[in-house]
Amino acid sequence: MRTESGKRCWRQWAGVSLVLGIFLPSLALATPLPSIGFYYGSGAAPSGFQDFDWVVVNPGEKRLPADFPHARKVFSYVSIGESTPGDSRYAQLPSSCVLGHNAAWGGKIINLAQPQCREYLLHQVIDPIWTEGYRGFFLDTLDSYEAVTQGVARKEQEQGLVDLIAAIKAAHPQADLIANRGFAVLPKIHQDLVGVLAESLFREWDQATHHYRAVPEADRQMLVAELHKAQSYGLPAIVIDYLPTRMNRAGWWADAEKIRAQGFIPYVTNAELTAVGAGLREPIPRHVLILYNSPGPEEYSSAFANGVMPLEYLGYIPEMHRLSDGVPEKVRAGEYAGVILWSDGDPIDDVSGLSHWLREVHATGIPILLLGDFQDDLDAALYQALGMNKPSSVNVSSLHIASASKEMNYELPITAKGRDFLACAAPQGSTVWLRLQGTAGSQEDAAAITPWGGYVLSPYLLTTLPNKYTSWLVNPFALYQAALRLPAMPVPDTTTESGRRLFMAQTDGDGFVSRAQFPPYHIAGAVYMHRILEKYKLPFTGSIIVGDLLPGDRGLYPALAPLGTKVAREIFRLPYVEIGSHMWSHPFNWPEIEEGKDFPSINLPVPGYKFSPYMEAVGAAKWINKHLAPADKKVVIDQWSGDCEPDAQVVGLAYGAGLMNINGGNAYISKKDPSITAVPPIGIYRGRWLQVFAPDANEDYFTNQWHGPYWGFINVIQTFEMTDKPHRLKPIDIYTHWYSATRLASLSALEKVYDWALTQSITPIYVADYAQIANNFFTIHLARQGNGFWIGNATALRELRMPKTLGYPDIQASAGIAGYNDTPNGAYYVHMDGSKSVYLALQSGAPSVPYIVSANAPISAFTNQKNGFQAELRGYVPAQVQLANTQSCQVRMNGKPVTPAANGVLRSAQHDLHLDVHCS
Repeated sequence: MRTESGKRCWRQWAGVSLVLGIFLPSLALATPLPSIGFYYGSGAAPSGFQDFDWVVVNPGEKRLPADFPHARKVFSYVSIGESTPGDSRYAQLPSSCVLGHNAAWGGKIINLAQPQCREYLLHQVIDPIWTEGYRGFFLDTLDSYEAVTQGVARKEQEQGLVDLIAAIKAAHPQADLIANRGFAVLPKIHQDLVGVLAESLFREWDQATHHYRAVPEADRQMLVAELHKAQSYGLPAIVIDYLPTRMNRAGWWADAEKIRAQGFIPYVTNAELTAVGAGLREPIPRHVLILYNSPGPEEYSSAFANGVMPLEYLGYIPEMHRLSDGVPEKVRAGEYAGVILWSDGDPIDDVSGLSHWLREVHATGIPILLLGDFQDDLDAALYQALGMNKPSSVNVSSLHIASASKEMNYELPITAKGRDFLACAAPQGSTVWLRLQGTAGSQEDAAAITPWGGYVLSPYLLTTLPNKYTSWLVNPFALYQAALRLPAMPVPDTTTESGRRLFMAQTDGDGFVSRAQFPPYHIAGAVYMHRILEKYKLPFTGSIIVGDLLPGDRGLYPALAPLGTKVAREIFRLPYVEIGSHMWSHPFNWPEIEEGKDFPSINLPVPGYKFSPYMEAVGAAKWINKHLAPADKKVVIDQWSGDCEPDAQVVGLAYGAGLMNINGGNAYISKKDPSITAVPPIGIYRGRWLQVFAPDANEDYFTNQWHGPYWGFINVIQTFEMTDKPHRLKPIDIYTHWYSATRLASLSALEKVYDWALTQSITPIYVADYAQIANNFFTIHLARQGNGFWIGNATALRELRMPKTLGYPDIQASAGIAGYNDTPNGAYYVHMDGSKSVYLALQSGAPSVPYIVSANAPISAFTNQKNGFQAELRGYVPAQVQLANTQSCQVRMNGKPVTPAANGVLRSAQHDLHLDVHCS
């Protein structure tokens, strides 16, 4: 019934397993049943509990209803049949209310037949919890009296239980109550309940022996009969089963599905009810905890710079933790998809503490991946728990590669390095990816997938060449997939929308008033406007440095400020231009200027200006709004300047002012540097704020920091191509500065880049849209549900990359799914419509109903109908959409009948579409 951290909803009386009840708001059984989760741990519930429709928790700090999303129903655990040891609410329980004791759990069995005892429970236990904001109660230990009463005395307790529940409802009519069993009194209390729960239908926990075991068939049949009686009253019947925390909760989902097949709402968890369990939904953990020990800034650590992007591509959220800050808090089963220890060779201060923490992680069944120079970071006890000896240095006179799997030699061939030899044998049951053979039979299993996860020892993870370019020696995508046992799932994708690759364009404010070096020598902003913006008419985000256009002696260019102001206003009036800010004084070195340092070139020397975080992040945008923006537009995004390393305060100021942000990172992979280590993550968290990285590098990288060749930006096409295949890692972002319009060579290169982009299958959006998508990547929730997946909070990010091994989208059985597009890289791009709750159903064959294959506009609504669908698309360029399976359908576009081309393509001069497809 209780755990060390609080309560527990089960116990055993004389070998008879008592079960708990669960919550459900008052709704008809015809309504789809909610998914239900239980968390009895301390502290905040793991984020996976947001994936359940309702949650039962111990009442307390960080678990209040306000701590959960508004749409979730939160129930408070309440023990009413006996006291909870350590709970102050029971401290003044009168001795006359003690009917007996529960020796196993230490609670006092409460005499429910006495009115003063029921009054105590109502006013000293229930009412304070109600005051905390809970409007639902899970009533546990209803049957405790059965252990100490018989005959008439038992009947008196049953009547007292009935009276107590009636009193709770009378005092709090809005309260939703769930009963833990209470089968004996169910005919008298069912009208006051919203659900009944029982535990252990197939699997149970035996407290006496501390073992998990199967439920005997006779007990199962008796329980099924009682639950059917509960259902006969119109009450949902909920079942909790218990399974051990094996690797990635193995078997939990299968057991939950068995319970569901019996007609009950399932929840499968560990004995302590501290895990993220499996119910009608099984939350898929997306966070991966990365422990690193390099002393410099996070973005310069190998763990972040090299290790994060492949994880994000696979759909996972890196959570960085510097070990000099101590070990993290205790983790719960199902909370993380994995834990990575990425050792750069810097010493660990607390080897014992880290090793103990990792042993606890291992016990939860969360996979562990050890990378780099970790051999001295862990103690002997942990190595023993992992089934291996500590890797130890051995001198060898010769060394050769005995075996290497296909996952090794990924970007460069591996060379055996004798001076780095470590005697090491992978644990029994491992798959060795790299084995080195030395003299006298010495052997190093340098990389292996193990029963608990995996490891790769240095120097066989990454290598840095003399030109300082870094390359992977092991395939990181395959390594993460295998070591962390990542399931096949639809991945939230930041590169694609409506089945086509995202396209955006942005220009930082530098060089806006610089003169072009060719006739008629206009300023760069004017040339860019006429030669690029007015020619291509694609979504574009342009920014200004305020110091460049301040008038008179306040600005950097008094003579050019009037002309620059005029041109900026013309640009910002263009209907396809979004307004950005490139700061007030263009800080070049953010960390040092934020520390108060002041030296030449730390920022632009704007006359009379002293650095202010507010003026850079917010004040500049307000100035642009007042002096340059048309009445119907405002600055929507900050485009970071210089080294693009603002601190949490500055990034937080931008978000607080309603501004998105971008810059930093920059993918520069090319034939010159062909490694995916040149492709950065989506962004980096500054405190709790996401700094969004620009997807692709600007022209500075390709022109040697604007020293030439000035046509070098043409090579960004290599970046676009290499981040598309074999993995689509980034959208297309044509990212430049205004000064690209000052030279004919750079301007010609820019035009060629635009012309290449127009040959691609793209969905054009603005940079601020992408920043919203990037943020949304980190807030989307995924869960298994039925034969498919539930996706929560996918509002800005509307595309999933789904492995073809999962089958095909079942369009009719899905909700919020508009269609899919095939790709040559083994995945389908599946389109969501921006609904907060989406369900992706799957089927084995291709769908025969009509759907959207792809479009160059985001899909904002999609509704399945009996014989077709309705859809809304909101784009930024003349619309193009491709439909499938519409041969026998009538199609109306913006109210007018249209006939798709043979390939299903429809075109419109309008940017927005309303589609109505009706099929016979």
